[in-house]
Amino acid sequence: MTGKPEVTPRTPEAPGPPGAGIANQPRPKTSFTALPAFTALKGVFKPFASLRLTIVCLACAMFIVFVGTLDQVQIGVYEAQLRYFKSFFLYFTLPGSNFRIPYFPGGYTLGAVLLINLIAAHLARFKFTWKKSGILILHSGLILLLIGQLITSVFEQESQIQLDEGQTKNYSESPYFDELAIIDQSKSDSDEVISIPASRLIKGQTISLPVKGLQLQVDESYENAALINPNQLPSPNYPHLRLGPMAVAVAIQKTYKQNERNQPTAAVTLLKDGQAVGSWALSSGFPQPVQFKIGSDPFEIIFRPKRYYRPFSITLEEFKHDRYAGTDIAKNFSSKVRLVDPTAHENREALIYMNHPLWYSDLILYQAGFGNNDKTTVLQVMKNPSRVLPYLACGMMALGLMIQFGMHLVSFVRRRVIA
Repeated sequence: MTGKPEVTPRTPEAPGPPGAGIANQPRPKTSFTALPAFTALKGVFKPFASLRLTIVCLACAMFIVFVGTLDQVQIGVYEAQLRYFKSFFLYFTLPGSNFRIPYFPGGYTLGAVLLINLIAAHLARFKFTWKKSGILILHSGLILLLIGQLITSVFEQESQIQLDEGQTKNYSESPYFDELAIIDQSKSDSDEVISIPASRLIKGQTISLPVKGLQLQVDESYENAALINPNQLPSPNYPHLRLGPMAVAVAIQKTYKQNERNQPTAAVTLLKDGQAVGSWALSSGFPQPVQFKIGSDPFEIIFRPKRYYRPFSITLEEFKHDRYAGTDIAKNFSSKVRLVDPTAHENREALIYMNHPLWYSDLILYQAGFGNNDKTTVLQVMKNPSRVLPYLACGMMALGLMIQFGMHLVSFVRRRVIA
């Protein structure tokens, strides 16, 4: 032992290229080991990442768009949306029966499968690298767009406010749905409204109401009815519901035309602790309230368009309908309204006209129409909790495209410069 450190001879390096001071040595390759949970997650999503599934869903979507577009001629745009695009399945109804048989996936089902397919494809195939960041942002925007459309179709609320000059309302009404309203007027400062959707009024059904001991028994129900004079009945025994001394309702086919509205009609009996309080025939085409009492408390019952009560009130101060000189062609129509919201200490005027709506809280009020010799305005009220998502999604998709094409452009320019 000399105490000197042992010197290990270095392996001779391969000569490098001319001008290189240090020989290039290949680096050892590093392997990436996926976490067990991530591997299991990829295994679960892999069957849903199939490109064949994407093509099948797109083909099915093209089919329901084609069939729904053809069918909307018969059933109208709104009903076609409900049947084909806002449903999980398309149904075949047996003639003369309420039994329905699903035969094809609807818009909700196809949208959900496409959403899962897109997410699964990312988890199973795509590598999260900077080079793929543009595609990742682009597809994230597409996913957000699909989610936003789902939220809109489920939670959006469309209604209208019809106002005469000088009239004030704190509610809007649905252009599509009706309700049977039982109104408790026993309180001096407010009314309590029990709303029963027209779709629940099925003959033979008994509906329990949220007021203790009250039940509503449906004796007869028409989805749509024509209101005629009793003298117009084909015979005294012809099926009908008497609404008053000068009006009866007879059942007719449900209408799907854009310029027509169904007038559901029902005969009902209100029960209190099993005892009949009263029986009435009511129609949304004849929205006249009927007064009655339960004990000493005054009540009203009425069949009317479904109402959405607001924390604010709208007053129509002035309506203008301007025409081009010498013609009846509308040039502009506008509504000057006053909005009063005591809860927010809001009291201001606003002018609503074409392409200039009134935004308040989570609602948008558009100028939609007019009537009654230009004395009545019709304001469209829209509530859409996801109205910002489409803008954000489109922005993300545009950003993703710019990044992805920008990377390819820079790479192409660099190759040209080197060449």
